[in-house]
Amino acid sequence: MGFLLRLAIRNVFRNTRRSILTGTSIMFSVAILIFAWSFIEGEIKGIFDTFIRFQSGNIRIMTREFARREKMLPLQYSIPDYPSVQKQVAAVPGVKIATGRLKFGVLLDFEGNTKQTLGMGIDPVAEENILDLSKKIVQGRAIRSATDEVNIGVNLARDLKMKLGDILTVVTQTAYGSLSAKNFKVVGIYDFDSPTIDRKIFLVPLNSAQDLLDLSGSASELFIITDQADSARRIAQNLAPLLGDGYKVTAWQDQGSIYFFMVLVRYLYLIILIMIVLLSAFTILNTMFMTVLERTRELGMMKALGMTNRQLIALMLWEALILGTLASLAGAVLGAGLSYYATLHGLDVSKTVENMEFPTTNVYYAVFSWSYVLTGFLVGVVCATLAAVFPALRAAKLEPTEALHEI
Repeated sequence: MGFLLRLAIRNVFRNTRRSILTGTSIMFSVAILIFAWSFIEGEIKGIFDTFIRFQSGNIRIMTREFARREKMLPLQYSIPDYPSVQKQVAAVPGVKIATGRLKFGVLLDFEGNTKQTLGMGIDPVAEENILDLSKKIVQGRAIRSATDEVNIGVNLARDLKMKLGDILTVVTQTAYGSLSAKNFKVVGIYDFDSPTIDRKIFLVPLNSAQDLLDLSGSASELFIITDQADSARRIAQNLAPLLGDGYKVTAWQDQGSIYFFMVLVRYLYLIILIMIVLLSAFTILNTMFMTVLERTRELGMMKALGMTNRQLIALMLWEALILGTLASLAGAVLGAGLSYYATLHGLDVSKTVENMEFPTTNVYYAVFSWSYVLTGFLVGVVCATLAAVFPALRAAKLEPTEALHEI
C-alpha cells in the first residue's frame, strides 16, 4: 500500500499539465458549490426576515371578516378592544411578542406632491424588538407613542422631496367612510434596504392612527412573534379555540406566498446543487478517461512488469483521491473567501428589484458557514474518487500486449 501511495503521488506531480487541468475543474466546482450555497441561504434568510417583520409575523390574528377582505383593508372589521385580546394571546406559552398593528391606505400630500401609500400604526416600544426601527433610522429618530410623529422611508422622502421637520398631511377615510386628515411631523427617515418598504410604507404611533381612523382601542391585526418560527403552527392551533370563531389565526407557513417561495427556492437550490455536482463529476470523469487513454502504454507496461488488476485499480483511485483532496482544498479556500466577502459586502440587486411588490431587499448577503465549506470540500473529494472508479476498471481490463502497441 505504501508503494502504491508513493507511486500515486509521483504520478500526480509528474504530469503537471494533466493534473492542473483536472484539479482546476474540481477546484472551481467546489468553490462555486460553496459560494452558491452560502449566497442562496443568505438570500432566503434576507427575504424571509423582511417578510416576517413587516407582513406575516410568525402568526397573525384578524377578525374573520377582515381576513376575508384584507386586500380592501376593511377597517370597520378591525379587532375591537385589541388590548384585551393581546393580553390573552401574550399569556400563551411560546408567544414572545404580541402587538397591535393598524394598516390603512392613504393619500399623502406635501407641497403639492401626492402619493398613494400604506400607513401602519404601531406600538413603537413593542415594535423595536421586531423592526429594530432605531437601528434603521438614517436621519433623526424613531417615532414615540402618544405623538403626531411619522417615520418615512428614504425612497418616499426622495419622491416627496421631504426632510426632517417637515409636516406631512395624511388624507384617508375613517372606518365609517368619512374623510379624515391629520398632520404629522417627520422626525425620522429610515432605510430598511427594501424598495417596497422604503417607498410605500410609513409608520405612525398606533394611538395617532386610531384617532385618525376613528378606531379608538382597535387594531386591524394582532402581530405575533414566537420563540421559535417552526412552532408557529402549533401555537396558532392553541390560540384558535381560545379566541373563538370570530377570529382567524394564521401561522406564517399558511399565509401562502412566503412559504411557497421558501419551498420553491430550496428546491431550486437543490436542483442547482445537483447540476453542479453532476457537472463536476462529468468533468472529472471525462478528464480521467483522457488520462487513461494518454497513459495506455504506461499502464500496459505496469501490467507487463507484474502489477495486478487490483493494484492498478488501487493506484488509479489513490491518484484521484490525492488530486481530488488537493484541488478540493484549494476550491474550499476560494469558495470560503468568496462567501465571506459576500457576507460582508453582499450583491447589489437594487436595479432588479426596485419595481417588485414583494418585500425583498436591495442587497443580498451570503451566510458564511464552515459547514458549507466542509461539505463542499467533501463533495469534491468524493466526486473525484468515485469518478475514477469506472476509468480504473477499464484500465484494469487492458491487455499488456495490446496496450504496448498503442501510440
